[in-house]
Amino acid sequence: MKRSCQAFAEARSAYVDGHLGEGERQALLRHLSDCSACRCEVAALQRLRSLLTDNGRGRPEPVPMELANRLAAIAAEPHPSHRNRTLTTSAAAVLLALALITGVGYLAAPAQPGGVADPTASVRTDFAATVAQLPLTNEAVAAALSVDPRALRDNRVGVPSDPTMTGDALDQDRISAILAKASWARSRVPHAGVVRVLAPRDDRTTAADVAVSFVPGSGNSVRVRSIKGEQLAQGLIPTPAASRLAGSAELIQALRAGYRLSGTDGGTLLGRPVSLIEARHPGARDADIPAARWWIDNRTGLVLRQQNYDHAGRLVLSAGYNSVRIGAVADGADSAADDPNRSDELAAGGPGLSGLAAQRPLAAWSTTAAFTTSSAGQLSEQGWFCHSELAGLSLVRLRADASAEPGVLHMVYTDGLSTVSVFERRGSLARPPAESEWDPALGAYRDDAMLNTATWQSSDAVFTVATDGSTALRDRVLAALPHDRPVDRTTMERVGAGWAHIFDHAHS
Repeated sequence: MKRSCQAFAEARSAYVDGHLGEGERQALLRHLSDCSACRCEVAALQRLRSLLTDNGRGRPEPVPMELANRLAAIAAEPHPSHRNRTLTTSAAAVLLALALITGVGYLAAPAQPGGVADPTASVRTDFAATVAQLPLTNEAVAAALSVDPRALRDNRVGVPSDPTMTGDALDQDRISAILAKASWARSRVPHAGVVRVLAPRDDRTTAADVAVSFVPGSGNSVRVRSIKGEQLAQGLIPTPAASRLAGSAELIQALRAGYRLSGTDGGTLLGRPVSLIEARHPGARDADIPAARWWIDNRTGLVLRQQNYDHAGRLVLSAGYNSVRIGAVADGADSAADDPNRSDELAAGGPGLSGLAAQRPLAAWSTTAAFTTSSAGQLSEQGWFCHSELAGLSLVRLRADASAEPGVLHMVYTDGLSTVSVFERRGSLARPPAESEWDPALGAYRDDAMLNTATWQSSDAVFTVATDGSTALRDRVLAALPHDRPVDRTTMERVGAGWAHIFDHAHS
């Protein structure tokens, strides 16, 4: 069916502004070839846009008076007949009125949100700060996640072999007690060592060796190196108990509610007796595929190794000690200090309390204002996409860049095991994030690395999803978020927005 001129009204304005898709552009051009009226309107819009902007760069000039003078001069030119003079004068008056209305509306339009530069650096920092508070996650994971993944790529790194477990199966009460002890040990047991953090991907495996030295109450001194030994970052990760993401008991309860837990005793790792706790998806087709595994030191409760998997049983993230010393970290070196796998901090017995205090935070929040999760409804009413549940995950933390009129909202969701951060920023994405690639199926720029991210524009906001879980989890959360047409106003839409802004102020 042939489309009417009215059906192309929005397309004509978008065509003049250069925002028309190729398919719609071709359809409009076919229509213009047969319609002189629409061709005249497009030509008029092009002249109008040229007058209202500075060489098309969007900086408006004081054009209404200039346009009025120009039209008045045209109207004053002599014409061969009184009838033509009357018609010309009337037409000029109409055009003058339209130009004034259009120009005033264009100039009064509120500014669109500013450009958003590559958000991934701040996303990494905030997500690392989130992970640093999880009770069953090694602090080295937070340190590695804070580093640009391009510096961590190394496809030659292998996955460590699993300890042989020869003991009996653990009952649920014993499993709960071990997990509670591990959560307690995370912020209470002094330790030092070198942790290998590994995120296998098909062709983009990332890995790091992280030297850690933890002093309860003071924090964790960390140093991140590539597998080749290049130092990439160092700093302090605060003690988890100082700013817990959520209550440890609540997170473990969520883990028990969302997964089937099992355990086995009788293993040895780094010469220390360990228990193995495994979490499985309740709906998994293969009951033997784990979602996560933790090898936990029987004496202290410290997690010596952790591994997370996707639904197909592929390893997503591994973090385990290559070497460890548990005890009074700051008291000096032990007999194994000359182990080449140990860090300088470990060989020296840790940096000590004064050294810890002097270090800069490595995993620190860039969103500095905290909200209670009960604020989700209020923030949603203010136009933010903020819900207490998302893709089967529960909201456990809300942060923003400002307590009043924030420009960035950071929402943290978890099911006790998987953690996902959703960032919503007011503005327009200025350019694709570094090292990302556009995925038309997702409608987003994605990066599959140690931190799986996806970034896209929706209406007047930029969304970023980040997780150390599987890409399938990231994609599931992404699908539950808005994907509206980006706000890119045409000239006539700007005129309409300007007059709406005028009327709003007139009635306020």
